[in-house]
Amino acid sequence: MKANSYIGFKHSGVVTDLPAEEVTPKQWTSVVNMQFQDGATRRVGGYADYGAIAASVGAEVPIFAYNGLFDPVSYWLYCTATRVFVTDGTASFDITPVGGLISTPVGKWTGCTLNGIVVLNNGRNAPMYWAGSTGVRCQSLPGWPVGATCKAIRAFKYHLLALGVFNGTADFPNSVWWSAAADPGAVPAAWTPSASNDAGDMDLGDTPGVVVDGLALRDLFIVYKEYATYAISYVAGPLVFTSRKLFLTSGVQALNCIAEVNGVHFVFTGLDVIRTDGQNTQSLCVNKVRNSLVKSIDPAQEDMTCVVSRQANNQVWVCIPEQGGSGLTRAYVINTLTEDIGVRELPGVSFVARGVVEFGGGSPSWASDTDAWNTDTTFWAQQTFDPTEDSLLMVDPSPKALYAVDVDDTAAGAPVAASCERQSLPIGDKVGRVLITRVIPRIEGEPGDVIRIQTGGQAFFGEAVMWSEPQDFVIGSSVGVSVQTEGRLVSVRFAASTLRQWKIHSYRLGYVERGLY
Repeated sequence: MKANSYIGFKHSGVVTDLPAEEVTPKQWTSVVNMQFQDGATRRVGGYADYGAIAASVGAEVPIFAYNGLFDPVSYWLYCTATRVFVTDGTASFDITPVGGLISTPVGKWTGCTLNGIVVLNNGRNAPMYWAGSTGVRCQSLPGWPVGATCKAIRAFKYHLLALGVFNGTADFPNSVWWSAAADPGAVPAAWTPSASNDAGDMDLGDTPGVVVDGLALRDLFIVYKEYATYAISYVAGPLVFTSRKLFLTSGVQALNCIAEVNGVHFVFTGLDVIRTDGQNTQSLCVNKVRNSLVKSIDPAQEDMTCVVSRQANNQVWVCIPEQGGSGLTRAYVINTLTEDIGVRELPGVSFVARGVVEFGGGSPSWASDTDAWNTDTTFWAQQTFDPTEDSLLMVDPSPKALYAVDVDDTAAGAPVAASCERQSLPIGDKVGRVLITRVIPRIEGEPGDVIRIQTGGQAFFGEAVMWSEPQDFVIGSSVGVSVQTEGRLVSVRFAASTLRQWKIHSYRLGYVERGLY
């Protein structure tokens, strides 16, 4: 038998929309709970309970969250169908407006901040604000027309913009109202235009579909309809704001499906995920995961879809409700620098929000930590992480919890199962058969954790992969694993269920050429 030859591979990003044989050797063909960060394929982090909110919501369930920063406290407002609460990570407070709320379905809440004041809207009640005192309930915006509602409300400069308006008697789904400019530290005092204020409105009805949502982008406010996009500019004077069309073929899927990162919007249009600077658009998912993403969404739950950014990790999450599941069960994690896409499983949550997550009460002491040494993932006598505006919080309706993301390596104490797979790699001259004898990966992780490695072979394109039995690779002690897999095309899979994160930088395959037949 000939001596072994070796060939190295380093994959980044996943491609699921093309046949495995057509995917370049630089990419994986399947990943679960793996993301792409710092040049490596990395198992995602975990999550831990934040705020212990179950007793506060009672018989209702949390469906939305929004972060409010009131120095020195980071508060998280969380909403059910009919109530609003706020927590500092230790205690919760009921701040539901006096008189209560009309019941709101999942996917209809939005939030924004103007002059440091949180503004919430649910499309069923008048928009409301909360100024940071746990002893004061949310209040309706002053000057808001009686009986009126809007689909979303967003902040831009010193104004609030109401998108998709019902004026109390008739529906105007393409209307945009803007408030009078707010004084520093206050919410706007008026919404009805008059000679003494700069409130106003405009209609964007000259394109198909209705207004869905919008978000500030540098010095513009971008309004996304179902099938078109507009830019609103502040011009002062009698006009105050003007609009112009940007794109006539793309809009946004639902509320909260836009995220801003460094002067660029990432938008889930319903057919793709795009990046736009307000002038140009770029597809991020075509020939990668677009078909898989779009076709897996449950139409009955599509209003839950949301997009959230995490700039510290250069990530944008596109969170979707999959068919056959309940709630948001998957996030496509896009690296905003490299455009590599990973996949993260979500525990059936109703919303994912960005903000500052600070655990109340400090970290546990040495004496109070009762976990076993070999499974302990607790930080003690220190912060569990460095709080930034790029933390994420997941809202889980069952078991009625808020989950802080990546503050722990486990999924609320449970191991995280993860895998990455590359099918149908051509080896050598791409025609002859090869015998794979060795897999030598470069893996980092907790010493002693086991990664199971499998190889598979195919004789021809499209043929089923014949997988070998998994071989154990022990981090910190193994160099590689021995295998016996033959084929013209070779596949490899790495999988583990661990309490700690691990990552793959690259791997080498040892092989022997076996000839054409």
